[in-house]
Amino acid sequence: MNADPITFDYSTKTSVESALRISMTILFEKDMCSRGRSGSIEWAGVRNASPCGLVFLPPLIGGKASHQIGMFRWLTRKGYDLISFNYSGHGNTSGRFCLAATLRDTECMLAHAHHLASRRGIPLFGIAPCYSAIPLLYSADRLKEPLQGIVLINAVLRLNPGAVIRSFWAHYRKMFPAQIGIRKCLTALAHYADFLFPGIRKGRDRFGILERKRVRLCATLADFLTLDPLEWIQLQKTRVLCLYARQDRILKVYDGGAGTDYKDDVSRVCPRALFKTLDGDHFFSHQMTRDRVAMHIKAFLQTNGVFILDRSEE
Repeated sequence: MNADPITFDYSTKTSVESALRISMTILFEKDMCSRGRSGSIEWAGVRNASPCGLVFLPPLIGGKASHQIGMFRWLTRKGYDLISFNYSGHGNTSGRFCLAATLRDTECMLAHAHHLASRRGIPLFGIAPCYSAIPLLYSADRLKEPLQGIVLINAVLRLNPGAVIRSFWAHYRKMFPAQIGIRKCLTALAHYADFLFPGIRKGRDRFGILERKRVRLCATLADFLTLDPLEWIQLQKTRVLCLYARQDRILKVYDGGAGTDYKDDVSRVCPRALFKTLDGDHFFSHQMTRDRVAMHIKAFLQTNGVFILDRSEE
């Protein structure tokens, strides 16, 4: 194992953190988790000297473990250990990417995280934004609900190719009214990807850190058209906090108002879910919204998932 002590100085991040003047030493871990005959998964984590919980952070497609660790590094200051990993085809994880592989990878790493949390004698939580909610909820069911609580952030729970195609067609018609052509379709597709995922490096050969040569293209397309991993899943024990934005472009692909239909989808899989709507977009671009997200996550974790929601803000 490559485990090197490093120091994070939080005093330079925000005015609040500057006022606190907190600097702490944590242990950074990076290692490989065996998948048996199918290779190994690269993972990374941070540890506190006396942790109060372990937070499992499944990655986003095209992202890597350090992205998720960096996004939620503020939780280490609250006493939580973090762990994330790279999907197949990403970083040093072996194999090639397809959507089905994200399910297998997440199940393997959630089992590993559960082992670590049990050995350390601390509760295990999960935080999943966007697509990563699907493999996390799927894996939680497969492993008989090892998580004390789950936070979903603008979570996508079904791929629904029909809704995506309708959304793209509406976007295409806005760009090219009454015009159809292969080149126009490719142009519209690139523009549509930028519309949904601004700021992410992408092109013919890559999406984020995921290179095309490491993708099983036919398998990924088949998965997109046929997979519905959560269709028959229902987490009866696990408490879930669902945070979602009113102006989320991605959620509106599935539910025009990101409202009743979306809540019904989440509640079907997570009957113990509580919902909190927030102003902002898919990426919570405004600092005030991000601060509120952090506040709700902290409250949920600190009460071990027993979260009292202000119904007036639901």
